[in-house]
Parts: sequence; C-alpha cells; structure tokens
Amino acid sequence: MNYKTAIALCTVIYSFVCCDDDYPTQLEFKPLKKSTITVQQVDSTNNSNNEKISTNISNLITNKNVVDKLTQYGKEHKESIVEISTKYGKIRLRLYEETPLHRANFIMLVKKGFFKNTLFYRVIRNFMIQGGNSDRDNVFHKMAKIGSYRVPSEINEKYVHKRGALSMAVQEQYFKDPKRFNKNSSPYNFFIVQKGKISDDYMNRLEEIYSIKIDESKRKIYRKHGGNPHLDGDYTVFGEVISGMNVVDKINTVLTDAQDRPLENIKLDISIIEE
Repeated sequence: MNYKTAIALCTVIYSFVCCDDDYPTQLEFKPLKKSTITVQQVDSTNNSNNEKISTNISNLITNKNVVDKLTQYGKEHKESIVEISTKYGKIRLRLYEETPLHRANFIMLVKKGFFKNTLFYRVIRNFMIQGGNSDRDNVFHKMAKIGSYRVPSEINEKYVHKRGALSMAVQEQYFKDPKRFNKNSSPYNFFIVQKGKISDDYMNRLEEIYSIKIDESKRKIYRKHGGNPHLDGDYTVFGEVISGMNVVDKINTVLTDAQDRPLENIKLDISIIEE
C-alpha cells in the first residue's frame, strides 16, 4: 500500500467516525496554526489582463503605510463582488463595506492577479476551507513586490463566523500568549466557514472548551445558519458567500493528509464581478 492510498483510507475511516455535529471533535477545533500563513511559493503565470505588480519600493505596502495605502485604494476601487473559480465550480462572495481595509486589500490582490493558480491548501471537514497560497514557484516574489504587512483588525460584532462567512487568517494564532497574540490579518490567506447548523448543546460545549460566552443573538444565527462561534473576536469577517455554497461543501469533502492538505491540488482564481 503506497503513501497516498494509506492516507486516503485513514481519512475515509475518520470521516465515518467523526460525523456527529452535536459535539466538537479535535479535528473541528484545530486552531489556524502559524504554519497556515507560512510564505510558500506560487506559480507566476501571465498577469497581462491584471494590474502589474510594481517593483517600485515607494509603492510597497508596509505596516507603517498600510492604512493610508488601502484607504486610498478603497476610495479608487469600489468593487465588492468577487468570484472564486475552481474545478468544482464557482463561489461568489460579497465583501463588506464596513471592513474597508480588508475589502480594499482583497480587491487589490484580485486585480493584481495574485490569487491566480493559488490553492485551497487546507481543508478541515465540517469546519472550513482555506486558500490564497501555494507551493508553486514565485509566491515569495509576488508577495515581496506587493509588500510585507498585515491588515489591521476590523473585527465587527455585527459579522460572525456563520456558515459561508469569509474571514482572514491571523499570523499569530499559533501563540496563545496574550502578549504575542496579534489579531491583525494575514493579507494573503483567507478561509470560508463551512460548518452547518449547530445545537445549543454544541454551543454550550464550545463555551466550556474556549472559555467564551455566546449570547442569544448569536445563538439564533448559529442555530439557523451554522458556523464556528469560537472564532468570533479573533478573526476579521469581511464578506460572505452569496452563491456557490454547494461548491464549498464539495471542496470540504475532499480527501486530505495529516496536515489537512488535500491529496489533489485544488487550484483557484478570483475575478471581479461588475454590478
């Protein structure tokens, strides 16, 4: 039995023994580790139909100028609907006006062609799918030509991690020491919540595990739509799926290895949809 066959068999077995949605499993609550935003490499294919990635140092985004740069970009680029294309179908999302820095950052990366041939590289069953990175050549060069920065947190109580929520990964989630924890977002790595409807018993258990309080207004949302309430307050939700959740569900069922990496690459590209 070769490696991939063994991994696939183990994954299938695990999916059958971990199907109860009423109580959390270790897999479902595995944190978004620091490794999820490690700079990997991505394919540098032709971006002739997109904005050019500048090599001018003055145009680079840094933690010092990120607010000014993204604020100005957001004023000049008002788009808020994007579409992710995969071999499983298309996922259309609406980005929130109330998270202007995250909206501007995402639209900028789309227009620069950054996401072309990146991957959904982390998939956790009944939890989420995560994308925006790859192990193809030149991702470091793409990032280097855009800048080294984080997007300041725009956590809004109005937007929670319900099913279909679009949120950004946090680079320091691996560290639970409050002195080291930083809620500012990784600019390149995003995830979509896939978890279905959850019960009050499930939410009660979450409160015990994570020492959190899920108020009734949020419980109503999670009972109706599903999602991952234990992520609220730590990640910025900046959009939501408006069509294509069936595609998210398909991707969420693929076989993965022990690091939650799909056994077969799931390439993606993102485009702007004109309203």
